[in-house]
Amino acid sequence: MQLINSLYTITSETSNDKGHTYTIALNPEHFIYKAHFPGEPITPGVCIMQIAHELLERLCEAKLNVTCIKNVKFLRVLTPEKDLTVDYTFQKVTTEDDNVKSQVTVSVGNEAYAKLSVVCRK
Repeated sequence: MQLINSLYTITSETSNDKGHTYTIALNPEHFIYKAHFPGEPITPGVCIMQIAHELLERLCEAKLNVTCIKNVKFLRVLTPEKDLTVDYTFQKVTTEDDNVKSQVTVSVGNEAYAKLSVVCRK
């Protein structure tokens, strides 16, 4: 299930020595937040990982299949009402044969909310 343009939209994209960053805006009206959890919605961890996958596909300009997600650390709760603008920064993106690897940091301002390593296959 694609989440882009429903759960989130991309508001900007930048590249610098720290990596490639997509800034996204969460949609607090998305049906996922009605179920997780009504009255106090939070972004499910699986959605945080799916967004990383979709953005990595965009960065690589290729359809990717996730083969491994490791070293996942959820450091803070991501809420759509408080944390409307979220940065996904991709660092150490490497391509070897048909494998793409990246370290991803999900942050709001200077605060890291999640960190994960993603391995995909083209």
